[in-house]
Amino acid sequence: MRVITRITKSRKTHRCISCGELITKGSVYYSEKTAFKEDGKFYSGEIKWCPKCKYKHDRSKARFESFKLKCHHPLIDTKYDYIPGEAVMEPQYDYCLICGKIV
Repeated sequence: MRVITRITKSRKTHRCISCGELITKGSVYYSEKTAFKEDGKFYSGEIKWCPKCKYKHDRSKARFESFKLKCHHPLIDTKYDYIPGEAVMEPQYDYCLICGKIV
């Protein structure tokens, strides 16, 4: 997905998806278009962020990526899957609920 920087030129009602702030004419906003196919039907949508929320989103993502390197895996869960040919589940692996790394 590509995030595009735009400037509103018309008086359409654009709202930030995070804070709900109205994006007025002449102000900068960021948009990301998504499209996918499900059950033979196509769906699409556009996500719009104000500059403040876009910065917070990017900063949060960067902080989480740096945290994942230092995670000491305090919360661990077990992934279960069915045994082939039977209706019984067996444990497959343990993983961290916070960072998702297989332990």
